[in-house]
Amino acid sequence: MEMKFRAYFLCLVFVSAVAGSRAEDGAQRVLFLGNSVWDYQGGVPQAFIGFCEAEGLSFSATSQMKDRANRHGIEFLDIGRIPLSLPEVAARADLLEAIRSGGYDYVVLEGRRSGYLLPSWVDRPEDRGASIPYAENLTALGAIHRAIVESGGRTVLYIHPGLKTTPELKLPVAEIYRRLRTDLEGMVIGGETHSVILVPASQLWLDGVRRYGLDNWFADRGHGAELARFASGCLLFTYITGKDPRGNGFRSFPKPWTVSADTPARRANEDDADWVARQVWLYYTSENPDR
Repeated sequence: MEMKFRAYFLCLVFVSAVAGSRAEDGAQRVLFLGNSVWDYQGGVPQAFIGFCEAEGLSFSATSQMKDRANRHGIEFLDIGRIPLSLPEVAARADLLEAIRSGGYDYVVLEGRRSGYLLPSWVDRPEDRGASIPYAENLTALGAIHRAIVESGGRTVLYIHPGLKTTPELKLPVAEIYRRLRTDLEGMVIGGETHSVILVPASQLWLDGVRRYGLDNWFADRGHGAELARFASGCLLFTYITGKDPRGNGFRSFPKPWTVSADTPARRANEDDADWVARQVWLYYTSENPDR
């Protein structure tokens, strides 16, 4: 395992250095840190970039997949699943240095699943593994938040949509993440405090399940179907850029890694794309009433 970690971080440091040298192209650089929530079947960053391009915005995405037809980033799935918000990983100096040297404008952190966040007295053993106390979660995320801020970037905390089998846990976990954001924003870094963008994916996915049903919104127990991943891309686009997605016009679903880059993407129908945009804008404007 130590060798896998070492190989991964050497790769991340190398890609970060190269990425930093390309920052002069003017594109806003976004790093997606986490596991398969970003890259399952083509992933969320494809949709995020699609919404940005439709708005005429210059953004680039760095994520898990590199050696694929539809790539955008670094390859570490072949090395192993690395939960970057675990305390023992977040404390690694090489990870933090890779973030600091990467030249990223935004770093999106995959939010911790409910099994890690909920206290041990909550009886969900099939979803747990082992709970991690709130203070340890905050310490881990705080170390990464500090590295992001010191690099000149902004932290984006993505509330993990959770499992298909535990919809009742999504809102309690979302409240834990609101507390995490408050505490991260209370950290003094460089003599100042720094805001954190909190992206309410768990609430949006609850809406999606109510409208489309579990089996249509989820592809399996833990990953979203193509409309759900499209919706997450729209959500991230809106919260990072502040742009209204209604009328944006982007409707392409993420392309699976198994198809060639020139294969036409499947597209959301107009009603579904409009519903996603309306729901996303409703969430965004309820939290930003001046918009």
